[in-house]
Amino acid sequence: MEQLLLVHGGVGNNIRDSKVREKVLGEALEAGFVVLKEGGDAALAVVKAVMVMEDSSIFNAGTGSVPNLSGEVEMDASVATSEGNFGAVASIRNVKNPVRVAYEVSNKTKHLILAGEGATHFARNIGFKNYNPISEEMQALFNEKKNSNSEEIEELQRRYSNETVGAIAIDGFSSIIFHLPGRVSDVPILGGGIYASIRGATTITGRGEVIVKEMLARKVDDYLCEHSAEEAAGDIIQEFEIDFGMIVVDQDCKVGIAYNTECMSWGIKTQDYKEVQPE
Repeated sequence: MEQLLLVHGGVGNNIRDSKVREKVLGEALEAGFVVLKEGGDAALAVVKAVMVMEDSSIFNAGTGSVPNLSGEVEMDASVATSEGNFGAVASIRNVKNPVRVAYEVSNKTKHLILAGEGATHFARNIGFKNYNPISEEMQALFNEKKNSNSEEIEELQRRYSNETVGAIAIDGFSSIIFHLPGRVSDVPILGGGIYASIRGATTITGRGEVIVKEMLARKVDDYLCEHSAEEAAGDIIQEFEIDFGMIVVDQDCKVGIAYNTECMSWGIKTQDYKEVQPE
């Protein structure tokens, strides 16, 4: 089976420099694909790719994540495999790479999700140092807008909250700005924002509450029983009148990419092919 890595940088508006997004997505693909070429498994390749995006400060993930109403950054992350392994963290604070912690949840505990202070405590116990992930841009935005009215906050949420990230690999496989403290997105919910099975893998990006209610990633997986990744993505994106996007890979290594917003940044890499679409 051909090695493949697919990443996305969220849906929404072109509020970030497209050239910077293109550069970071390309770097994420290269970092993750090195793992595959060296014989590493898909989960590790995904973690490496997502870490690049978390470290970049231009996505709503890791450094650069949007703050809640208290001005603090709470992050969600998850890792799933077609073998049924799953690990996630929700509302974790003060770590640099939440995706790494999620990966360790799946490997070092018998749990599926750790949240809040428990997730942060677990991270400290396995060696993750204290780190403030709020970027200068997000800190300045919070300081400027923290006294906004409800309509202004809703507009900020529309503009800044959907640039979560995701990745899918084959080895041979979000936060809302000014949200209430403790809010959990679709990212760590298996079947909501992420799903993997023998049929393929899916990550969804967009407004998390609706994604979870509709269990969109699981719905895509159900479609993969009888349809290709492209068909599944195309059908699901037309079925729901919400702003969202997705990347899908089926068991035949076919790819589906779909979104109904102004833009969604994504990239794909195989041994002989690479493409990055920053907007």
